Amino acid sequence: MSTIKQFNRTAIKKNHPLLSSIKSIIETAFYGNNVVPISLVSDAYHLARKSPSVIVTDLPVEGALALDLPEDAKILVHNDGAIVGRTAAARRVIGQPG
Repeated sequence: MSTIKQFNRTAIKKNHPLLSSIKSIIETAFYGNNVVPISLVSDAYHLARKSPSVIVTDLPVEGALALDLPEDAKILVHNDGAIVGRTAAARRVIGQPG
């Protein structure tokens, strides 16, 4: 499925088929409400850790107890963008030349 990122101002008209109000109403019924109220940082950590796209590293979170995280909390990584760490700065962080 593709998505149109933006429209030209000239394309935004009352009779544009992709911008109809009935389409918005129908689509809304198919969206799930994935919002969950979270009151504790530790709950947010556990939810993030269970997310399928999150990588749990072996690096401990420094001062985890002071942050209300579990004592054995590890740093979590979530790469969902186009840039995935192939920059020179990222190579220096992990100790590779570049």
